[in-house]
Amino acid sequence: MPFARRAAATAATLAVAVLTAQAALLPQAAQAAPRSGPETPSVLLLDIDRPGTAEDRSAVLVCGPTGGTHPDAVAACRTLARVDGDLAALSADPGPCTFEYAPVTVHAWGFWQDRPVAWSKSYENRCLLLRGTGALFAF
Repeated sequence: MPFARRAAATAATLAVAVLTAQAALLPQAAQAAPRSGPETPSVLLLDIDRPGTAEDRSAVLVCGPTGGTHPDAVAACRTLARVDGDLAALSADPGPCTFEYAPVTVHAWGFWQDRPVAWSKSYENRCLLLRGTGALFAF
């Protein structure tokens, strides 16, 4: 699927996820005791591009409450929370990876605690991607 069509489809999915998360919070907010500040769900569209293959993937990650289409949203939200949504601050896990060259580029768009996120990075292979991003792009 061309990038523009996939991006449009995933943007639509992201919009639905944001609206669903906000709607889910409304009944809780009406019944909850007053808080010191509003809690806003963090929503990210995550995309994995593998040039020259049909293995491109996308997932929606919602944190606070945890959800979306990410298969391990809890671990992915924890990964983001450790760097307060600053994906550039993610540090690589030490460990072995092959020297296979199978480039992969990842993208993250959305909002973390009301702050916009637009991040991309390329890795030489999937192993280095997972070492560098933990559970965030493990789908």
